[in-house]
Amino acid sequence: MKTPKLVLILSALLLLALVATACAKETETVVEPTVEPTEEVVVEVVPTEEVVEPTVEATEEVVVTEEAPPEPCAPATEGPLAGVDPRGQTVVWWHQISGSRQEGLDALVAEFNASNECGITVEAQNQGGYNDIRDKMNAGIATGELPGLIVGYQNDQAFYALAGGLADINPYMTDSYWGLSAEDEADFYAAFLQQSVHPAFDNMRLGFPPNRSIEVMFYNQTWLEELGFSGPPTTPEEFREMACAATAANGDGTGGYILRDDASGTAAWTFAFGGDVLNADGTGYVYNSQATIDALAFQKALYDEGCAYFFTEGYPNTEFAYRRAIFTTGSSSGMPYYAGDTATAATELGKPNDVWGIAAIPHTTPDPVINVYGGDVMIPATTPETQLAAWIFVKWYTTPEVQARWDKISGYFPTRASTWDYLGDYVSENTQYGQAIDLLQFGAFEPQLISYQSVRDLTQQAFNEIMQGADIQATLDALTEEANALQAELMGQ
Repeated sequence: MKTPKLVLILSALLLLALVATACAKETETVVEPTVEPTEEVVVEVVPTEEVVEPTVEATEEVVVTEEAPPEPCAPATEGPLAGVDPRGQTVVWWHQISGSRQEGLDALVAEFNASNECGITVEAQNQGGYNDIRDKMNAGIATGELPGLIVGYQNDQAFYALAGGLADINPYMTDSYWGLSAEDEADFYAAFLQQSVHPAFDNMRLGFPPNRSIEVMFYNQTWLEELGFSGPPTTPEEFREMACAATAANGDGTGGYILRDDASGTAAWTFAFGGDVLNADGTGYVYNSQATIDALAFQKALYDEGCAYFFTEGYPNTEFAYRRAIFTTGSSSGMPYYAGDTATAATELGKPNDVWGIAAIPHTTPDPVINVYGGDVMIPATTPETQLAAWIFVKWYTTPEVQARWDKISGYFPTRASTWDYLGDYVSENTQYGQAIDLLQFGAFEPQLISYQSVRDLTQQAFNEIMQGADIQATLDALTEEANALQAELMGQ
């Protein structure tokens, strides 16, 4: 029969169709799981972003707390002054300033005390004159009870240093943290800075220059013009001619030059004649050089001619004011007294004020050579903290702005060039003060040797012996020998 075969064929086809359908479903089921894990991996990228974010936040926190600002006046961390803390120190300052100058100085000190970020307190105390300070300092070295700051001359420094009583200022001045910049150091007149460097003590810097005076010639300009001269002399020959003319005009033995017999005068005239009273290495005296011989011979000739004379009854400014001298020499710090006496004389005589001025002592050198002097501030050997605090005050006290204020108060000259930038009005209002500006660059200085205080007396004695007729060469030979012997004795050589 054909029917059963047909049924079998149809049944086979139906079975194949079912198998095919089943296989198709299994294939789809296998593919779907493959896609789904891929999508899940993509989703899992999110945790990677979450890991990055905390890293950024941590970096920002480190930057914020990187460094705290430095403390004001914190100690240096390197160099010879590393670890020395000046904060809160009290510095007792022994000085000789008095009167209206002391009032002005006290105001400056009060300003420093109120404004310095180190909390340093300076107590400025007047101790009398230079001799009084010298006596008290020597006593303090013996007992160990020393102030934090003092004033005095360069030969005083040698005495104190020999007893170990002073700190060397070089380490403070040159320190990279507390010291002067190269520009600031160059601003000081070189001769002024060098004046306190002692070859006899291994070039220690035993003082620092807050102000200076200079040895000058005072001249009466009005009287010179009346005698036919246009201005002050610049050479010894011109000086002699003008002094003798004024002497002749007075006709009573006055009118010329008032001799100055002290050691500063002898040094100043020696400088003007091209010499020095110090030997080449700065460790001894040379009063018998040709320059000193010529300088004293010149003054002796003036004296013998009657064109110079001695005045021993006080300072020469009164004689100058009343036209009993057309020339005098002395410290520039005397300018206020010359101004006052000249005005008083004009009032009493019923005439206009004479115009007067200052100039360099007449010289044989191409440029003038000016004797510069003045007390230094010194730092006694106490503690590292007090010594550094004292230096910080000294550094402030000698800044151009503060120095200019002190110069106006005191009438002294500045020790650094840029101070003049702050003295414009003062200079224009004080003619004679302004005349000194160009002289400061030609500074030279007297001996800073330990024996100089005594040698000054010997020099004055020798000057007067020469004016009275003693042989110049022999007298100066003896002076030089005695001065050097005294220096060797005091140095223990």
